[in-house]
Amino acid sequence: MKTTRTLATAVAAAVTAPLLLLAAAPAYATTVTPPPAAPPVSAPTPSPSPAAFGKKPSIAELEKAVAQARKAHQDAVAVQEAALKELKKSHRERDWPEAVALVAAEKEAETATAAHTAAVKAREEAEAKLAALPGTATPEEREAAEKAVEAARATEATAATTKATAVAKRAAARDAYVDRYIEDSQAYSLLKKAVETAAADLAAAEKALEDARKNGDGGDDGDDGMCKGDDRLVAELTGLPAKVTAGGTVDFTVRVTNNTGEAVDRAYGRVTLAPGTHTLVPLFKPRYAVGTSTTWRDWNSWGIDVNVGALKPGAHADLRLRLSPSAKLEKWSGRIEVSGSYERDGECAANTTLKSHTFQVVAATPSPTPTPTANTPAPQGGTKTAPLTGTTTTAATTGGTLAKTGSSDALNGLALASGAAVLLGAAAVYGTRRRRTTGA
Repeated sequence: MKTTRTLATAVAAAVTAPLLLLAAAPAYATTVTPPPAAPPVSAPTPSPSPAAFGKKPSIAELEKAVAQARKAHQDAVAVQEAALKELKKSHRERDWPEAVALVAAEKEAETATAAHTAAVKAREEAEAKLAALPGTATPEEREAAEKAVEAARATEATAATTKATAVAKRAAARDAYVDRYIEDSQAYSLLKKAVETAAADLAAAEKALEDARKNGDGGDDGDDGMCKGDDRLVAELTGLPAKVTAGGTVDFTVRVTNNTGEAVDRAYGRVTLAPGTHTLVPLFKPRYAVGTSTTWRDWNSWGIDVNVGALKPGAHADLRLRLSPSAKLEKWSGRIEVSGSYERDGECAANTTLKSHTFQVVAATPSPTPTPTANTPAPQGGTKTAPLTGTTTTAATTGGTLAKTGSSDALNGLALASGAAVLLGAAAVYGTRRRRTTGA
């Protein structure tokens, strides 16, 4: 069973830059003349096209991906459980260097504390003996008792210093251990997220496999599910200057020419703004129009894939584009990438390279302030000429989202498919898939 081209492209978009898929279904496109080209732009830089990235994964490959995702999830769960078990241990049960050091410091502090306690007791006993000497005690006995007290006090002082040092060492060891515990606790939180991610990947892989089986992909009809590579359908960009003024508007054209030698049912021009982001694209207010249409439509994603119609051998059709970069985009540098694809008799083919045209958004050059014209006295009863002042032109703005009118030259944008195929890599899923002609 063959899938539709639009669905396949949506799946591709899930693992690459999102493309707002637009389709048109007019009769054979009228061959029109593009607007005059702007001054020459640097030659486009070829780069790999989605069609060159590899074949659609087979059922066997999807099954292998599910097995790998399941194993990855099981491993993540095992690591998480081991980490939790480790966190539940007493520090005396752990072999962390910090735990070993803390146990030793605690033992040392306990020993020093016990020695200090014994020294205090010995000093108290020596003092008690000295105080208990009777009046009949000899000078030698009193001197011996006094020396005993002096020695006991010295021992106590030494023990107190040793204890203080050991207690401080224990406190430092405890701080180091707590820091390590906190780090491991944070790592455990990451392990929990890793398990969640692995579970999501497993679910996505299982769904990809389920969908492939449901759609009959990987059957025995010899269909590998991929569009073949064909650079004979040419998509060429003209009219994009090397520098575009911020706050202004620039129009350019992508001409799609059928050099395949046979008629095609649908020809597509793909255009992307790179590097593109959801916050950047609105600042360009990009719009497009097909052929001689005077209706400009917004495209609010990173790129578009527009059906410019059926083309006879040697015929061409134009996709006109317009950018209105915001004044906030001064000094922005990027590129426009273009490529083409087509459908014929239920099969499809796509360019193997993208053509990249670089450009830069530059600040507008301030207009000189006009010199005021002196007033000329008018005859009595007439009028007086007011001084001439400068005027400011504000670029018109357009807003809103892609039209949802069901018109013949655009379909609603498809919701991006899940990133299930990420497990196989973009190389395994990006290419446009074969499908039946649906009339889209």
